[in-house]
Amino acid sequence: MAENNPTTSVTTDQVAGSGFATPPAAPAETRAVPPPSGTTTGSAPGSRTAVANDANSGVGIDGEVTVWEGRYSLRNFIGRAIGMGLLVIAWATLAIYAYWNLRADQPLTVLSILTGLILLFLGLSLLYRVILAHYGHFYRLTTRRLFVSSGLFNRRRDMMELLKVQDVYTKQTLFQRWLSLGTVVVVSSDNKLPMAHLPGVADPKGVMDTIWHYARAERDTKAVKVDQV
Repeated sequence: MAENNPTTSVTTDQVAGSGFATPPAAPAETRAVPPPSGTTTGSAPGSRTAVANDANSGVGIDGEVTVWEGRYSLRNFIGRAIGMGLLVIAWATLAIYAYWNLRADQPLTVLSILTGLILLFLGLSLLYRVILAHYGHFYRLTTRRLFVSSGLFNRRRDMMELLKVQDVYTKQTLFQRWLSLGTVVVVSSDNKLPMAHLPGVADPKGVMDTIWHYARAERDTKAVKVDQV
């Protein structure tokens, strides 16, 4: 969702009447906390809002507040979980038939044991991938920056300033569109981090709109400060 002519200069009166300071509705299955307008207080009681610089203060430096947090959604594994369930049902049918109708030394009994071990290995592999994907991806958006953390044992954390965001778009397969899942791609003018990927997020369109909204608000705020100088 890119703008062909992003705002580069705006007056204080235009900002006051534009209404862009009101954050959009939070995407589903996320922990979004819109920043209160014109205040420096913390988030509402009971929310899991993280703070940009101090997890206990409620507001970071220059009023920076976390407005959205997300992880790799477990819904991305629905298809594989259904497939694994069907394989387990087929194996259970084979094992029951082999147990009640054949002697222990029959080839079908040996086959059921081998397939059971293979299914156990596949199930443990799927569980490991679920844990690695869900807990190895963490995304956090503040009013000024976007943080993308990846890795479960060796974690990498990238930071992108919203002031440098040029474009935001989503990538989805047909199956992901049915489940409202996808990857959000953020394009920046920063040479060190020209692009950030947020794979597996729920409601990618809502996340895209939220990122673009705060990126535009950050640019407009910067333009107001330049005009005032």
